[in-house]
Amino acid sequence: MEHDEVLERAMKLGKEKHPEAPQHHHASFANSVATLVTGWSGGYGGPSMREHWAGRVAESKGADGSFSFEDAVTAVDEVCYGPINIDHARMLEDEHCFDDAPGDVEEAQRLLAMNQ
Repeated sequence: MEHDEVLERAMKLGKEKHPEAPQHHHASFANSVATLVTGWSGGYGGPSMREHWAGRVAESKGADGSFSFEDAVTAVDEVCYGPINIDHARMLEDEHCFDDAPGDVEEAQRLLAMNQ
């Protein structure tokens, strides 16, 4: 499956499964799924905290472009659509993050302040 094809399929699925989520979360999800399936990064902006953390989670599961679409979806769904946690927040300290959803950075900064 080609990278653009995976991006489009993941974007569509994300919007179907999480219609209330902001576009930023859909972009992180689609980019992350496409990276796991194809081994190529990029697509819909970013990388946000969610996308960076999804990449780390995927690396721990052996991300090398050999995931099936379904396995990639399972690996990153909660990371991209769940609540911001301290692991997401630490990406602000370790990575260059942008294209985060409104409120995500503020929540991450709050979590970082609580965990210092």
